[in-house]
Amino acid sequence: RCTPTEDPLDVKNTIPNELMATYYEQRASGGLLITEATAISEEGSGWLNAPHICNEQQVAGWKKVTDRVHKADGIIFLQLWHMGRQAHSS
Repeated sequence: RCTPTEDPLDVKNTIPNELMATYYEQRASGGLLITEATAISEEGSGWLNAPHICNEQQVAGWKKVTDRVHKADGIIFLQLWHMGRQAHSS
């Protein structure tokens, strides 16, 4: 999970953090890592504090994660996610 804040709409809630980088780095020797579901848009997000990859801050957060995994000789694949019709306002 990303870092929760008081404001559920705060973008910090969607940026991969140090804890996530450590989590994936620790598992780098296990073969191919497939990340948790990562929202591709604000509208397609499923729940609070889930990571996203729709702006530069979020991409930079994931870059820190992938850099750590690669430094540990791991391979990582980002699982893209959209909640589909469940996320639609109607």
